[in-house]
Amino acid sequence: MIAIQVSLYPIGEKDIKKSLDNFWNVLREENINYKVTPLSTITWSDDEDKLYRAIYKAYKKARKISPVVMVMTLTTGDKERIGELLDYLQ
Repeated sequence: MIAIQVSLYPIGEKDIKKSLDNFWNVLREENINYKVTPLSTITWSDDEDKLYRAIYKAYKKARKISPVVMVMTLTTGDKERIGELLDYLQ
């Protein structure tokens, strides 16, 4: 299992909501598990390749609105370890 923390920063936008909504909509369309926190979006999946593809697709859609910077932090582990991380976020 893999979990990826994604921070997306639209550049030059007074209202970042549209770029972020585009990003999250792609995650929903791709059936990716995610949780929005005040500073980032946490995503996770058993299918590492699917998760990478979905995040890249979401990034490309978000940057159609404005330039964006995306920062990712990756962690891997068994379901129990990732579950501990997700429990902490609730």
